[in-house]
Amino acid sequence: MSSLSEEPLKGTKTMLNDDQRQKVEIRQLASELTGIMDRLHQLHEELGQVMVDLDEARMQADYDAVAKHGNREYRLLARIVDEERQRLIIGEELGDVIGIEVPSEWSVEDLVPHIDEETAERFRYLRDSIIQQSYELRAQNRLPELLHGQIFEQVEVYLSPGTRSWVEQSQATVQECDDSVDQGESFEIDF
Repeated sequence: MSSLSEEPLKGTKTMLNDDQRQKVEIRQLASELTGIMDRLHQLHEELGQVMVDLDEARMQADYDAVAKHGNREYRLLARIVDEERQRLIIGEELGDVIGIEVPSEWSVEDLVPHIDEETAERFRYLRDSIIQQSYELRAQNRLPELLHGQIFEQVEVYLSPGTRSWVEQSQATVQECDDSVDQGESFEIDF
C-alpha cells in the first residue's frame, strides 16, 4: 500500500507560488542579461583591436587591409547594435517581472538586491568595463575631429612594430635618393 501512495506523488510537479516563480524568472532573465553583457564586452574589445588595425592599415596606405578591417568594423558595430537591442528587451522584461514602470531608467545597482552576489559582481564589472571602453572609443573617434586644422610645434607618435619598420624603410629609401642627388649624379630623362 505504501508504494501506491508514493506513486502519485512522484508524478506530480511541485507547484511554485508567485514569489518563487518570480525569483526563478528574475534569475533566468538576469543570467540571460549577464550573457548579453559578456558578449557586449567581448565585442567592444574586438572593435577596439579592429580600430587599431584599421588605423595602421590607413597609415601604411594598404587599401586591401583598410577595406577588410572596415568591413569587420561594420559587422562588429552591427552586432553591438543587435546585442544592445537584445539587452534593452531583456532589461524591460526583467523590469516588468520586478514591477518597474520604466525599466530603462533602472540601473545595475537597482537590480543587485534581487540577484545573488556573484551575479551582481559580474554585472558591476561588465558595466564598469563597458563604460570605460565606450569612453576610450569615443575619445579615439573624436581625436581626428579635434585635431583637424591644428598646427603643432612637436608631435609624438607611437607606432606599432610593423608600422615602425615600414617608416624606417621609407626613410632609408628617401635618404638614399637624397644622397645620390647630393653627390652630383645626373639623371637623364627622355621626353
